[in-house]
Amino acid sequence: MTNFTRNAAGFLQNERPNEYEVRFSVEGEIRVTLIADSLDAAKAKAEAMIESEDFGMELDGVTDSRVDHVMKSRTMFLVTRDGRSMQVSRIDNGDLPREPTDGGF
Repeated sequence: MTNFTRNAAGFLQNERPNEYEVRFSVEGEIRVTLIADSLDAAKAKAEAMIESEDFGMELDGVTDSRVDHVMKSRTMFLVTRDGRSMQVSRIDNGDLPREPTDGGF
């Protein structure tokens, strides 16, 4: 289960520690989330992925690939918005804090 913390307004938040979003270009775009100890470690891991034969995708005929961008994953907040339970990256006026479900969401 995800480890949530509570912010000053009472919303549960998942800061997604050690998660980094990576954007690759290979005649299109592939996005993945990496677990790493730092942004530099995530960048190194992403660079190693494009050199690996175990990248996990069939990329026949690729003549060029590159890491376009690596950034820290956004903090996500558990809210009830318009009567619906959701996880959002930005709290809007009218959002209410909520507890996670049995499944962690």
